[in-house]
Amino acid sequence: MPFAGNMNLLELMLTDFKQTAGEIPFVVATSVQRGDSAIVDVCRNLDVPYFRGPEQDVLERFILTAKQFGFDNIIRVCADNPFFDLGTTLGLLDVLTEMRCDYAGFSINGKPSIKTHLGLWGEAVTFKSLLKTSTLTVEPKYREHVTNYLYSNQPEFQITLIPAPYGFHNREDLRFTLDTEIDFKFQQQLYQMAGGIPNPERLIELLKITSENEQFRVTMREEIHRNSK
Repeated sequence: MPFAGNMNLLELMLTDFKQTAGEIPFVVATSVQRGDSAIVDVCRNLDVPYFRGPEQDVLERFILTAKQFGFDNIIRVCADNPFFDLGTTLGLLDVLTEMRCDYAGFSINGKPSIKTHLGLWGEAVTFKSLLKTSTLTVEPKYREHVTNYLYSNQPEFQITLIPAPYGFHNREDLRFTLDTEIDFKFQQQLYQMAGGIPNPERLIELLKITSENEQFRVTMREEIHRNSK
């Protein structure tokens, strides 16, 4: 569905990534299911590399993608986040290298941002730690949610979390990810109000808009409650 102008959300995110990632390669890791051929079409139209792997075993899909493209360190991005801030997320690669850890992410009240509904940043993980995870668990929730096993089993992995920037470090009451029709319409409205594709200034504007509008926060809290796992 068109999200802004005539572009769908995946097209918007990939267009932003092509401008922001610089020389850092990125790949869309989708499934072999027939319906996901629409995702492949978007990638081909934008000249973005893609890989097709298992639908449910997303951990294996990531491992196969990393093998195919020769990645040692990986930034995981979920493609349902209109305000995703790639520029800040890429800084996690430096954290991963400097701290020599298995996993690096931003924290919201001490938990990885990926476990919240913010949808603003990704997470960094080493290929070796994904391989290790694959040997340690066959539990479906850990195979679907690629990094969950790592930060749930910290004695076995070195985890580094740094406070989320721009005043979001304690904002579990905000939701900028997209799962439902209500999310879609609401995030469209916010996207227009905040000025489109995110950068630090627009994220600060986004925080200001939602902080000043109680009804926005009510809508977010309701969708957080409905979509919490």
